Amino acid sequence: MKYPILLCIMLLSAELLAQEYSQQFGTIAPTEWEMTAYARDTKAEAVAIYDIGESIFIDYDEGYQIRFTRSRKIKILNKSGVKHAEVTIPFYVSEYGSAEKVVSIEAFTYNQENGRYYKKPLDAQTVYEEMISNRWRVKKFAFPDVKEGSILEYRYVVETPFHFNLPDWDFQSSIPTIFSQYTVRMIPFYEYVFITQGITRFDTYKSSVAKEKRSFGMGTGSYAINHHGSGVEFNDMIHTFAMNHVPAFRDEGFITTPNDYIMKVDFQLAKVIQPTGMKKEIISTWPVMIDEMLRSDNFGKYLKSCEKPALKSLETLPDLNAKTASEKSKVIIEWVRSRYIWNGMYSKYTTISVKDFESRKTGNAAEINLYLAAMLNAAGIDAKPVIISTRDHGKIAADYPFDHFFNYVIVLVTIDGKSFLSDGTEPLIAYNRLPIRCINDKGLIVDKAGVNWVNIITPAMSIDHKIIQATLDPNNQSAVVDLAIQSTEYESFGYKSMFKNDSLAMKKYLINHGFQEVNKVRTLNYANPNQAYILNFAGKQPVEQIGNKLVFKPFLDFPPKENPLKEEKRNYPVDMVYANTQSFKSSVHIPAGYRVTAIPESYSFDTELASLHVDYSASETLVEANASYSFKKSVFTPAEYEKIKSYYNLIVNYLNEDLIFEKVK
Repeated sequence: MKYPILLCIMLLSAELLAQEYSQQFGTIAPTEWEMTAYARDTKAEAVAIYDIGESIFIDYDEGYQIRFTRSRKIKILNKSGVKHAEVTIPFYVSEYGSAEKVVSIEAFTYNQENGRYYKKPLDAQTVYEEMISNRWRVKKFAFPDVKEGSILEYRYVVETPFHFNLPDWDFQSSIPTIFSQYTVRMIPFYEYVFITQGITRFDTYKSSVAKEKRSFGMGTGSYAINHHGSGVEFNDMIHTFAMNHVPAFRDEGFITTPNDYIMKVDFQLAKVIQPTGMKKEIISTWPVMIDEMLRSDNFGKYLKSCEKPALKSLETLPDLNAKTASEKSKVIIEWVRSRYIWNGMYSKYTTISVKDFESRKTGNAAEINLYLAAMLNAAGIDAKPVIISTRDHGKIAADYPFDHFFNYVIVLVTIDGKSFLSDGTEPLIAYNRLPIRCINDKGLIVDKAGVNWVNIITPAMSIDHKIIQATLDPNNQSAVVDLAIQSTEYESFGYKSMFKNDSLAMKKYLINHGFQEVNKVRTLNYANPNQAYILNFAGKQPVEQIGNKLVFKPFLDFPPKENPLKEEKRNYPVDMVYANTQSFKSSVHIPAGYRVTAIPESYSFDTELASLHVDYSASETLVEANASYSFKKSVFTPAEYEKIKSYYNLIVNYLNEDLIFEKVK
């Protein structure tokens, strides 16, 4: 008896929403004009009044395509919400030339002024296309004449020939949504499983059989279909998923990709059923998937074809036989990184032959790393390919063995029972480290021995140490500053990736961190990933003068100025990628005729999650300030969020305090 009552409550809720807000495209309800804030989320800059999607299989060229239609209405609540007037429509392009197509786009801006209502359509000429990757494109447009109080409404249609790519549905976005609904009309030739994320229950979830009959095959009428065996009749199965008052997903950083955590439903093709009754299983098992990859021309057979070229390459490396296995692995990995250039393409499959790869000396992630694995194996070192999903591609759902969850290859190296992960594409990090893009949960070892997963973690603390020497100059209201930065591990990689060892980029960085001028730049160990990256600068920083007092921050503008964690609660992890320590050693020389009158208090805490230490000392001529803070894990759970947020508050407060110097009378 509980279920019918629950269903009535759901339907009543949907009816009340429909009465208050219009879900009819092109119709604006009075309450929508009157809305100036969203009661359930007073911080919202904008709110989606409805977001409605439908996927249907349409007849196409003796088969089927999928037509996906999305309609959405947004109310701009304040000036900050104007940024939500930009729309991006993704579509997929295969390597074989077939592609999804954006069939139509309609968009209107509604405004009211002096009691009158205005409707302005999107100019089709302003829609443009952008390439995101070798497989993904987007159509983009911005609504015209958008301001506080505007109502935006758009509808677009995408048609896809890819049955594996039945459109998914995101119930959650960066703004709250009052009503979100997705309807899928299935046909009996394609069987899907759906995976929900972040959803405990739908406000509406129902399935029904369409009244209209459809047919597939030659001939017309039920006689031709049923008696000649030339076709079949069927009814669509209609599945509807709906949710009311979906909260905004606010991405405050420290995350792989929002797609790993937003409320959504994903569809995966599990089975293809021919009209004759023949069935093809698409959803596999991990052992079958591994076996298929090992037999693939673009993976396992490619790895096999690398064996002879890899042996020849080893012959070019001097004194390799005299080295230990660990030393050999380092030499081989660094040789591959220096000889072959990554073309920037993520892939778990190769696209060119080994011969072409060697001659071009460039390749995608699979070509480089499979060749690296072959060279290590040829040298007698146990190396296995591992397929992963990069951080921007999302986490792997280990319960569902789907090939498309993976988009990259790395290498697992095992020496004397100890293992490390490596990647031949990145010369700026140590041989036994992965690029940050690859640090994402776990990977699947592709090996005939069975199904084995490897956790992808960062094994060492990364350190950024800044040494500051500052001499205050009251006459020019400035400080002459010598700055040295010594960084290790991923902090070093971060600087190298940001600057490319370019002095102009470094000067711009320092100017953005408060320097008035920079007149010396010097670096050390840029090309040596196994040593600390050292940067030395000389320049000037401004000094604030208030009456006869000088105000100066001993750690300059390098500590965080505000807490990046702003939400009261967080239901997904704080992913910092790697454990890290930031430390500062500052020596501030007191100018003649001045004395220090205000020194911040020292402070310290140390927990299993984080630590902070700040210490000050002063003499007549010098103030010394030392500080450091550490986050001791790479990933913190939602349960640890409040503690990490409170630690950040302490870091912001204690590392941005001023030294005050007063002129002696």
